[in-house]
Amino acid sequence: MIHYLIAVLDNTLPTAVVFSLFLALALRTAGKDGRTFCLQGLLLGLAAALVYSVLKRNTGIAVREYYDLGTHLPSLAGILFLLLCPRRTLPLEKASGSASSRLCLTLLPAAWAAAVLPNLLLYPFEFAVGMPSVYNLDFLSRIAGYCLGLLLVLLLSFSLCSAAGKFPRRLLFALCALCLLILFASQGLALARILITRNLIPRFPWVMSLVLLDIQNGFAFALMGLTLFLAFLLMARLRHEPISGSNPAQRRKQKAAQRKQKGFLLLIFICLLASALSLTLLRRYENREAEISPPTEVFSVNGFIVLPLDTINDGNLHRFVYTVKDGTGIRFIVIKKSNTAYGVGLDACDICGPTGYFQRKDQVICKLCDVVMNKATIGFPGGCNPVPIAFSLSQGALLIRIEDLEAEKDRFKNG
Repeated sequence: MIHYLIAVLDNTLPTAVVFSLFLALALRTAGKDGRTFCLQGLLLGLAAALVYSVLKRNTGIAVREYYDLGTHLPSLAGILFLLLCPRRTLPLEKASGSASSRLCLTLLPAAWAAAVLPNLLLYPFEFAVGMPSVYNLDFLSRIAGYCLGLLLVLLLSFSLCSAAGKFPRRLLFALCALCLLILFASQGLALARILITRNLIPRFPWVMSLVLLDIQNGFAFALMGLTLFLAFLLMARLRHEPISGSNPAQRRKQKAAQRKQKGFLLLIFICLLASALSLTLLRRYENREAEISPPTEVFSVNGFIVLPLDTINDGNLHRFVYTVKDGTGIRFIVIKKSNTAYGVGLDACDICGPTGYFQRKDQVICKLCDVVMNKATIGFPGGCNPVPIAFSLSQGALLIRIEDLEAEKDRFKNG
Protein backbone atom coordinates (compact mmCIF):
# COMPACT_ATOMS: atom_id res chain seq x y z
CA MET A 1 0.00 0.00 0.00
CA ILE A 2 2.66 2.48 1.06
CA HIS A 3 4.77 1.83 -2.04
CA TYR A 4 2.07 2.92 -4.48
CA LEU A 5 0.85 5.78 -2.30
CA ILE A 6 4.36 7.25 -2.39
CA ALA A 7 4.80 6.43 -6.09
CA VAL A 8 1.62 8.30 -7.06
CA LEU A 9 2.55 11.33 -4.95
CA ASP A 10 6.12 11.41 -6.30
CA ASN A 11 4.89 11.13 -9.86
CA THR A 12 1.91 13.49 -9.77
CA LEU A 13 1.85 15.91 -6.85
CA PRO A 14 4.40 18.54 -8.05
CA THR A 15 2.83 18.83 -11.51
CA ALA A 16 -0.68 18.87 -10.03
CA VAL A 17 0.22 21.84 -7.79
CA VAL A 18 1.63 23.80 -10.73
CA PHE A 19 -1.35 22.98 -12.94
CA SER A 20 -3.84 24.03 -10.25
CA LEU A 21 -2.26 27.48 -9.88
CA PHE A 22 -1.88 27.77 -13.66
CA LEU A 23 -5.57 26.97 -14.16
CA ALA A 24 -6.57 29.49 -11.48
CA LEU A 25 -4.44 32.13 -13.22
CA ALA A 26 -5.90 31.23 -16.62
CA LEU A 27 -9.41 31.66 -15.24
CA ARG A 28 -8.52 35.06 -13.78
CA THR A 29 -6.88 36.39 -16.96
CA ALA A 30 -8.68 34.61 -19.80
CA GLY A 31 -12.04 33.69 -18.30
CA LYS A 32 -13.94 30.58 -19.30
CA ASP A 33 -11.96 30.34 -22.53
CA GLY A 34 -8.83 29.82 -20.44
CA ARG A 35 -10.43 26.85 -18.72
CA THR A 36 -11.57 25.45 -22.07
CA PHE A 37 -8.10 25.57 -23.59
CA CYS A 38 -6.53 24.05 -20.46
CA LEU A 39 -9.00 21.15 -20.51
CA GLN A 40 -8.33 20.63 -24.21
CA GLY A 41 -4.64 20.42 -23.37
CA LEU A 42 -5.36 17.83 -20.70
CA LEU A 43 -7.27 15.70 -23.20
CA LEU A 44 -4.39 15.92 -25.69
CA GLY A 45 -1.94 14.88 -22.99
CA LEU A 46 -4.22 12.00 -21.96
CA ALA A 47 -4.38 10.80 -25.57
CA ALA A 48 -0.57 10.87 -25.86
CA ALA A 49 -0.23 9.02 -22.54
CA LEU A 50 -2.72 6.34 -23.62
CA VAL A 51 -0.87 5.74 -26.89
CA TYR A 52 2.48 5.49 -25.11
CA SER A 53 1.08 3.21 -22.37
CA VAL A 54 -0.45 0.80 -24.89
CA LEU A 55 2.80 0.66 -26.87
CA LYS A 56 4.87 0.26 -23.70
CA ARG A 57 2.64 -2.51 -22.42
CA ASN A 58 2.30 -4.49 -25.64
CA THR A 59 5.35 -3.73 -27.79
CA GLY A 60 9.04 -3.03 -27.50
CA ILE A 61 9.09 0.16 -29.54
CA ALA A 62 8.19 2.62 -26.78
CA VAL A 63 11.34 4.22 -25.32
CA ARG A 64 10.64 6.32 -22.24
CA GLU A 65 13.65 8.63 -22.70
CA TYR A 66 12.52 9.74 -26.16
CA TYR A 67 8.94 10.08 -24.98
CA ASP A 68 10.08 12.27 -22.09
CA LEU A 69 12.02 14.44 -24.52
CA GLY A 70 8.75 15.03 -26.36
CA THR A 71 7.04 16.15 -23.15
CA HIS A 72 9.81 18.08 -21.38
CA LEU A 73 10.92 20.20 -24.34
CA PRO A 74 7.45 21.75 -25.04
CA SER A 75 6.92 22.26 -21.31
CA LEU A 76 10.25 24.03 -20.84
CA ALA A 77 9.70 26.20 -23.94
CA GLY A 78 6.15 27.07 -22.86
CA ILE A 79 7.18 27.98 -19.29
CA LEU A 80 10.02 30.15 -20.59
CA PHE A 81 7.75 31.93 -23.06
CA LEU A 82 5.07 32.49 -20.41
CA LEU A 83 7.49 33.97 -17.90
CA LEU A 84 9.22 36.20 -20.46
CA CYS A 85 6.08 37.35 -22.26
CA PRO A 86 3.20 37.19 -19.77
CA ARG A 87 1.15 39.89 -21.52
CA ARG A 88 1.17 37.90 -24.75
CA THR A 89 0.55 34.47 -23.28
CA LEU A 90 -1.98 35.32 -20.57
CA PRO A 91 -3.72 38.55 -21.67
CA LEU A 92 -6.49 40.20 -19.72
CA GLU A 93 -8.87 39.91 -22.67
CA LYS A 94 -10.47 36.65 -23.76
CA ALA A 95 -7.99 33.96 -24.72
CA SER A 96 -9.74 33.43 -28.06
CA GLY A 97 -8.36 36.76 -29.24
CA SER A 98 -4.70 35.71 -29.02
CA ALA A 99 -3.00 32.85 -30.88
CA SER A 100 -0.06 32.82 -28.45
CA SER A 101 -2.47 32.64 -25.53
CA ARG A 102 -4.36 29.71 -27.06
CA LEU A 103 -1.09 27.90 -27.71
CA CYS A 104 0.27 28.47 -24.20
CA LEU A 105 -2.96 27.53 -22.45
CA THR A 106 -3.18 24.31 -24.45
CA LEU A 107 0.47 23.32 -24.82
CA LEU A 108 1.53 23.43 -21.17
CA PRO A 109 -1.32 21.29 -19.72
CA ALA A 110 -0.88 18.85 -22.63
CA ALA A 111 2.83 18.46 -21.95
CA TRP A 112 2.30 18.09 -18.19
CA ALA A 113 -0.47 15.50 -18.57
CA ALA A 114 1.55 13.54 -21.13
CA ALA A 115 4.51 13.48 -18.72
CA VAL A 116 2.76 12.18 -15.59
CA LEU A 117 -0.18 10.10 -16.82
CA PRO A 118 1.72 7.11 -18.33
CA ASN A 119 2.94 5.99 -14.91
CA LEU A 120 -0.56 6.31 -13.45
CA LEU A 121 -1.94 4.23 -16.32
CA LEU A 122 0.76 1.55 -16.02
CA TYR A 123 0.93 1.16 -12.22
CA PRO A 124 -2.23 -1.03 -12.03
CA PHE A 125 -0.57 -3.64 -14.26
CA GLU A 126 2.09 -4.09 -11.56
CA PHE A 127 -0.34 -4.85 -8.75
CA ALA A 128 -0.51 -8.62 -9.38
CA VAL A 129 3.21 -9.11 -10.16
CA GLY A 130 4.61 -11.93 -8.04
CA MET A 131 1.17 -13.13 -6.91
CA PRO A 132 -0.46 -16.44 -7.82
CA SER A 133 -3.89 -14.80 -7.61
CA VAL A 134 -5.45 -11.34 -7.28
CA TYR A 135 -7.74 -12.57 -4.51
CA ASN A 136 -5.57 -11.60 -1.56
CA LEU A 137 -5.11 -8.72 0.85
CA ASP A 138 -1.77 -7.61 -0.59
CA PHE A 139 -3.35 -6.98 -4.00
CA LEU A 140 -6.15 -4.98 -2.37
CA SER A 141 -3.67 -2.98 -0.28
CA ARG A 142 -1.77 -1.95 -3.42
CA ILE A 143 -5.00 -0.76 -5.01
CA ALA A 144 -5.85 1.11 -1.80
CA GLY A 145 -2.47 2.89 -1.75
CA TYR A 146 -2.82 3.84 -5.42
CA CYS A 147 -6.35 5.19 -4.95
CA LEU A 148 -5.42 7.07 -1.76
CA GLY A 149 -2.55 8.78 -3.59
CA LEU A 150 -4.86 9.80 -6.44
CA LEU A 151 -7.46 11.05 -3.97
CA LEU A 152 -4.92 13.24 -2.15
CA VAL A 153 -3.69 14.73 -5.43
CA LEU A 154 -7.20 15.40 -6.76
CA LEU A 155 -8.45 16.95 -3.51
CA LEU A 156 -5.38 19.17 -3.21
CA SER A 157 -5.64 20.26 -6.85
CA PHE A 158 -9.35 21.07 -6.62
CA SER A 159 -9.13 22.94 -3.33
CA LEU A 160 -5.98 24.84 -4.38
CA CYS A 161 -7.46 25.96 -7.69
CA SER A 162 -10.72 27.01 -6.01
CA ALA A 163 -8.99 28.92 -3.21
CA ALA A 164 -6.33 30.57 -5.40
CA GLY A 165 -9.00 31.96 -7.72
CA LYS A 166 -9.87 34.54 -5.03
CA PHE A 167 -6.33 35.87 -4.81
CA PRO A 168 -5.23 39.22 -6.35
CA ARG A 169 -4.13 38.58 -9.93
CA ARG A 170 -0.60 39.97 -9.58
CA LEU A 171 0.15 38.02 -6.42
CA LEU A 172 -1.34 34.90 -7.98
CA PHE A 173 0.88 35.36 -11.04
CA ALA A 174 3.95 35.82 -8.82
CA LEU A 175 3.26 32.59 -6.90
CA CYS A 176 2.44 30.74 -10.12
CA ALA A 177 5.68 32.03 -11.66
CA LEU A 178 7.69 30.70 -8.70
CA CYS A 179 6.04 27.30 -9.05
CA LEU A 180 6.71 27.30 -12.79
CA LEU A 181 10.37 28.11 -12.14
CA ILE A 182 10.62 25.16 -9.74
CA LEU A 183 8.99 22.85 -12.31
CA PHE A 184 11.29 24.30 -14.99
CA ALA A 185 14.35 23.42 -12.87
CA SER A 186 13.01 19.91 -12.14
CA GLN A 187 12.21 19.11 -15.76
CA GLY A 188 15.42 20.77 -16.96
CA LEU A 189 17.43 18.48 -14.69
CA ALA A 190 15.50 15.44 -15.94
CA LEU A 191 16.10 16.54 -19.54
CA ALA A 192 19.84 16.92 -18.91
CA ARG A 193 19.96 13.37 -17.52
CA ILE A 194 18.28 12.02 -20.65
CA LEU A 195 20.66 13.91 -22.94
CA ILE A 196 23.65 12.65 -20.95
CA THR A 197 22.38 9.06 -21.03
CA ARG A 198 21.88 9.20 -24.80
CA ASN A 199 25.25 10.93 -25.36
CA LEU A 200 23.50 13.91 -26.92
CA ILE A 201 25.52 16.47 -24.94
CA PRO A 202 29.19 16.40 -23.83
CA ARG A 203 29.88 14.96 -20.40
CA PHE A 204 31.59 17.97 -18.89
CA PRO A 205 32.47 17.53 -15.19
CA TRP A 206 30.13 20.33 -14.11
CA VAL A 207 27.29 18.82 -16.15
CA MET A 208 27.84 15.42 -14.54
CA SER A 209 27.92 16.99 -11.07
CA LEU A 210 24.63 18.71 -11.84
CA VAL A 211 22.73 15.71 -13.18
CA LEU A 212 23.91 13.50 -10.33
CA LEU A 213 22.25 15.75 -7.74
CA ASP A 214 19.45 13.89 -5.98
CA ILE A 215 17.13 16.83 -5.32
CA GLN A 216 13.84 15.76 -6.91
CA ASN A 217 12.25 15.50 -3.46
CA GLY A 218 13.49 19.02 -2.79
CA PHE A 219 11.49 20.31 -5.76
CA ALA A 220 8.35 18.61 -4.48
CA PHE A 221 8.73 20.03 -0.98
CA ALA A 222 9.47 23.50 -2.38
CA LEU A 223 6.17 23.40 -4.28
CA MET A 224 4.37 22.14 -1.20
CA GLY A 225 5.94 24.95 0.82
CA LEU A 226 4.71 27.57 -1.64
CA THR A 227 1.25 26.02 -1.52
CA LEU A 228 1.28 26.20 2.27
CA PHE A 229 2.42 29.83 2.09
CA LEU A 230 -0.45 30.64 -0.26
CA ALA A 231 -2.92 28.93 2.07
CA PHE A 232 -1.69 30.96 5.06
CA LEU A 233 -1.96 34.19 3.06
CA LEU A 234 -5.52 33.35 2.08
CA MET A 235 -6.41 32.49 5.67
CA ALA A 236 -4.98 35.79 6.91
CA ARG A 237 -6.87 37.66 4.19
CA LEU A 238 -10.15 35.98 5.17
CA ARG A 239 -9.69 36.92 8.83
CA HIS A 240 -9.35 40.60 7.96
CA GLU A 241 -12.02 40.65 5.25
CA PRO A 242 -14.95 42.69 6.55
CA ILE A 243 -18.58 41.71 6.08
CA SER A 244 -20.19 44.67 4.32
CA GLY A 245 -23.63 45.57 3.08
CA SER A 246 -26.81 46.61 4.84
CA ASN A 247 -28.87 43.83 3.27
CA PRO A 248 -28.96 40.78 5.61
CA ALA A 249 -29.15 38.45 2.60
CA GLN A 250 -25.93 39.92 1.20
CA ARG A 251 -24.18 39.54 4.55
CA ARG A 252 -25.29 35.91 4.83
CA LYS A 253 -24.03 35.32 1.31
CA GLN A 254 -20.62 36.81 2.16
CA LYS A 255 -20.38 34.70 5.32
CA ALA A 256 -21.27 31.55 3.34
CA ALA A 257 -18.57 32.40 0.78
CA GLN A 258 -16.02 32.83 3.58
CA ARG A 259 -16.99 29.50 5.14
CA LYS A 260 -16.58 27.87 1.73
CA GLN A 261 -13.12 29.41 1.33
CA LYS A 262 -12.12 28.27 4.80
CA GLY A 263 -13.28 24.77 3.90
CA PHE A 264 -11.02 24.78 0.83
CA LEU A 265 -8.09 26.02 2.93
CA LEU A 266 -8.68 23.34 5.57
CA LEU A 267 -8.69 20.74 2.81
CA ILE A 268 -5.39 22.12 1.50
CA PHE A 269 -3.80 21.87 4.95
CA ILE A 270 -5.05 18.29 5.43
CA CYS A 271 -3.83 17.15 2.00
CA LEU A 272 -0.45 18.84 2.45
CA LEU A 273 0.01 17.28 5.88
CA ALA A 274 -0.95 13.83 4.62
CA SER A 275 1.35 14.19 1.59
CA ALA A 276 4.27 15.45 3.68
CA LEU A 277 3.92 12.57 6.14
CA SER A 278 3.72 10.10 3.25
CA LEU A 279 6.84 11.47 1.57
CA THR A 280 8.87 11.56 4.79
CA LEU A 281 7.87 9.19 7.59
CA LEU A 282 6.09 6.62 5.42
CA ARG A 283 8.89 6.70 2.84
CA ARG A 284 11.43 6.10 5.60
CA TYR A 285 9.34 3.23 6.92
CA GLU A 286 8.93 1.77 3.42
CA ASN A 287 12.66 1.98 2.64
CA ARG A 288 13.82 0.56 5.94
CA GLU A 289 16.21 -2.33 5.70
CA ALA A 290 14.45 -5.56 6.53
CA GLU A 291 16.19 -7.58 9.19
CA ILE A 292 17.01 -11.09 8.02
CA SER A 293 17.73 -13.41 10.91
CA PRO A 294 20.99 -15.36 10.59
CA PRO A 295 20.48 -18.95 9.44
CA THR A 296 21.19 -21.91 11.65
CA GLU A 297 23.83 -24.16 10.18
CA VAL A 298 22.80 -27.78 9.68
CA PHE A 299 24.73 -30.90 8.65
CA SER A 300 24.11 -34.11 6.81
CA VAL A 301 23.08 -37.23 8.69
CA ASN A 302 23.16 -40.28 6.43
CA GLY A 303 22.29 -38.16 3.41
CA PHE A 304 19.51 -36.18 5.11
CA ILE A 305 18.98 -32.93 7.01
CA VAL A 306 17.15 -33.92 10.19
CA LEU A 307 15.11 -31.24 11.97
CA PRO A 308 13.29 -32.29 15.17
CA LEU A 309 9.68 -31.13 14.96
CA ASP A 310 9.69 -29.70 18.48
CA THR A 311 12.22 -27.07 17.27
CA ILE A 312 10.05 -25.81 14.37
CA ASN A 313 6.53 -26.21 15.75
CA ASP A 314 6.06 -22.63 16.99
CA GLY A 315 4.57 -21.28 13.73
CA ASN A 316 7.49 -18.91 13.15
CA LEU A 317 9.82 -18.82 10.16
CA HIS A 318 13.02 -20.82 10.73
CA ARG A 319 16.03 -20.28 8.48
CA PHE A 320 18.76 -22.85 7.95
CA VAL A 321 21.89 -23.13 5.83
CA TYR A 322 23.66 -26.20 4.53
CA THR A 323 27.18 -25.72 3.14
CA VAL A 324 28.21 -27.93 0.22
CA LYS A 325 31.76 -29.04 -0.56
CA ASP A 326 32.60 -25.99 -2.74
CA GLY A 327 31.70 -23.65 0.11
CA THR A 328 28.31 -22.51 -1.23
CA GLY A 329 25.74 -22.02 1.53
CA ILE A 330 22.27 -23.20 0.53
CA ARG A 331 19.67 -21.42 2.65
CA PHE A 332 16.20 -22.81 3.18
CA ILE A 333 13.23 -21.97 5.38
CA VAL A 334 10.73 -24.06 7.31
CA ILE A 335 7.46 -22.89 8.81
CA LYS A 336 4.56 -24.76 10.36
CA LYS A 337 1.39 -23.82 8.45
CA SER A 338 -1.20 -25.79 10.41
CA ASN A 339 -1.45 -28.66 12.85
CA THR A 340 -0.44 -31.18 10.20
CA ALA A 341 1.26 -29.17 7.44
CA TYR A 342 4.69 -27.62 7.02
CA GLY A 343 6.02 -25.25 4.39
CA VAL A 344 9.57 -25.97 3.24
CA GLY A 345 11.38 -24.04 0.52
CA LEU A 346 14.59 -22.35 -0.46
CA ASP A 347 15.29 -18.90 0.94
CA ALA A 348 14.97 -17.76 -2.69
CA CYS A 349 12.39 -17.57 -5.47
CA ASP A 350 12.37 -17.70 -9.26
CA ILE A 351 11.56 -13.98 -9.54
CA CYS A 352 13.71 -12.21 -6.94
CA GLY A 353 16.54 -14.72 -6.51
CA PRO A 354 18.24 -15.45 -3.17
CA THR A 355 17.32 -12.17 -1.46
CA GLY A 356 15.50 -14.05 1.27
CA TYR A 357 12.31 -13.84 3.30
CA PHE A 358 11.53 -12.41 6.69
CA GLN A 359 8.65 -12.58 9.10
CA ARG A 360 6.54 -9.57 10.05
CA LYS A 361 4.04 -10.52 12.73
CA ASP A 362 2.20 -13.50 11.21
CA GLN A 363 3.26 -12.77 7.62
CA VAL A 364 6.14 -14.08 5.51
CA ILE A 365 7.44 -11.37 3.19
CA CYS A 366 9.92 -11.27 0.32
CA LYS A 367 12.75 -8.89 1.23
CA LEU A 368 13.25 -7.57 -2.31
CA CYS A 369 9.73 -6.83 -3.53
CA ASP A 370 7.85 -6.75 -0.18
CA VAL A 371 5.24 -9.22 -1.46
CA VAL A 372 3.32 -10.86 1.39
CA MET A 373 3.25 -14.65 1.18
CA ASN A 374 0.11 -16.56 1.95
CA LYS A 375 1.51 -18.97 4.53
CA ALA A 376 -0.66 -21.77 3.16
CA THR A 377 1.05 -21.53 -0.26
CA ILE A 378 4.62 -21.88 1.05
CA GLY A 379 5.90 -25.17 -0.28
CA PHE A 380 4.09 -24.73 -3.60
CA PRO A 381 5.64 -23.21 -6.75
CA GLY A 382 4.54 -19.99 -8.40
CA GLY A 383 4.82 -16.24 -8.09
CA CYS A 384 7.21 -15.01 -5.42
CA ASN A 385 6.81 -18.13 -3.30
CA PRO A 386 9.98 -19.84 -2.05
CA VAL A 387 11.21 -22.53 -4.41
CA PRO A 388 9.73 -25.68 -2.82
CA ILE A 389 11.93 -28.41 -1.41
CA ALA A 390 10.68 -31.98 -1.01
CA PHE A 391 10.61 -33.31 2.56
CA SER A 392 9.20 -36.10 4.63
CA LEU A 393 8.13 -36.59 8.24
CA SER A 394 9.43 -39.53 10.23
CA GLN A 395 9.69 -40.34 13.95
CA GLY A 396 9.13 -36.77 15.15
CA ALA A 397 11.50 -35.16 12.66
CA LEU A 398 11.38 -33.38 9.30
CA LEU A 399 13.78 -34.88 6.76
CA ILE A 400 15.24 -33.20 3.67
CA ARG A 401 17.42 -35.06 1.18
CA ILE A 402 20.89 -33.58 0.71
CA GLU A 403 20.67 -34.32 -3.03
CA ASP A 404 17.63 -32.04 -3.35
CA LEU A 405 19.49 -29.18 -1.70
CA GLU A 406 22.68 -29.64 -3.71
CA ALA A 407 20.68 -29.52 -6.93
CA GLU A 408 19.80 -25.89 -6.12
CA LYS A 409 23.25 -24.62 -5.15
CA ASP A 410 23.67 -22.50 -8.32
CA ARG A 411 20.94 -20.15 -7.05
CA PHE A 412 23.17 -19.14 -4.12
CA LYS A 413 26.60 -18.86 -5.74
CA ASN A 414 26.17 -15.10 -6.17
CA GLY A 415 23.85 -14.63 -3.21
